[in-house]
Amino acid sequence: MKKIIWTIVGLIVVGLLIWFFAGRGIPEITTPIGPTSGEEEEVVAPEVAPEGETAPAAEKTPIETAFEKAKDVEIIGTKAKIVDVVLRPVLKSLFDVIVDEEVIVGVKMREEFGPMLTYAFNRKVTETERDTIISGLEAVGVKTIDRTEKVITVQKGSDMWVITFYLNNEQKSGLEITF
Repeated sequence: MKKIIWTIVGLIVVGLLIWFFAGRGIPEITTPIGPTSGEEEEVVAPEVAPEGETAPAAEKTPIETAFEKAKDVEIIGTKAKIVDVVLRPVLKSLFDVIVDEEVIVGVKMREEFGPMLTYAFNRKVTETERDTIISGLEAVGVKTIDRTEKVITVQKGSDMWVITFYLNNEQKSGLEITF
């Protein structure tokens, strides 16, 4: 008797799953119907927006959206301010852009959490940007101690900093520095 009840319950669950997911996740494949040989193809001009109306803006990437939502927070901690004074000019020289004498900000200090700062950037961080940041830090007296692909340990005076890059990340761009 228990086997029959469990079988019925199982069939009901399977039936509900099929009903719920029917048609979802399976793309409909349609074959375009084009002109057959001997027929002329109709040329259609693209639609043009009437004067005064603008075409919709290109869709923003997750990185651009996250950067716009990020707030450039004020740094409170004394040690954090020291780290920021060294790091931020290097970041701004790489990510800030000047267009028509206007500076487009490309770096925001998103969070200060104890001995850690989190910076957000307006575009994806690649190996090239990572290497440029490290070269910029070395130019101002920061010494590289250890290096992996995404994590770099540096030393400024007697202080050690660990920099973690969001390298080649399509969802967020930036770095975290722990000191």
